[in-house]
Amino acid sequence: MFKAFTRLATATAIVLVPFFPVALLADECPAERALYSPDTEDGRLELGFARAQNYASIASNLYLYLTTTQRTYWFTFSVSNGYSGITLLPVTDPTRADAKPDGPQELIDLSSNDEAMHDVLRALRFYALDEDFTFCFEPPMSGEPAPAYVMVPEIGLALWYGAGDLTDDPAADRDPVPRGVFQPEVCLDTLPPPAWP
Repeated sequence: MFKAFTRLATATAIVLVPFFPVALLADECPAERALYSPDTEDGRLELGFARAQNYASIASNLYLYLTTTQRTYWFTFSVSNGYSGITLLPVTDPTRADAKPDGPQELIDLSSNDEAMHDVLRALRFYALDEDFTFCFEPPMSGEPAPAYVMVPEIGLALWYGAGDLTDDPAADRDPVPRGVFQPEVCLDTLPPPAWP
């Protein structure tokens, strides 16, 4: 009788665990292993963090990537002074061989006075929140717990009107991404090699 109950309880646990990944991930999954992958009308999105060999930027040792139905976009994190906020800066793929010598190429000239580029940057604000919906003021770091929620609410605007500003793919065109809150769905068992630099 006890063995039958144990088998039933184990089988039930195996069936139930996949339906509650966020509660497990919030405390147990490091940022670089968390995968945020909601379904949309246009297909599945994938948002995650990739380790750099050293630091992707002065703000974090992680890159953020967003894979849409069309392509993958890569970003580093930038943190402002004063009333702090986190912005994503688009870069070329840091896993490619051409990134090995000096890291990926930045796709936006931050010294430019071009108002259109400033509009793109305003659309790339990044928000990470914990389980209590408290905003984090620093980007995720490798080895630290994954954010329970991630938002980049205006990235869809940037990809709708200027996907070519966020990639070096010359064929980049309008790329629909809806507004929404990303929650981790999977904690990856294995990771690819770290990106450059």
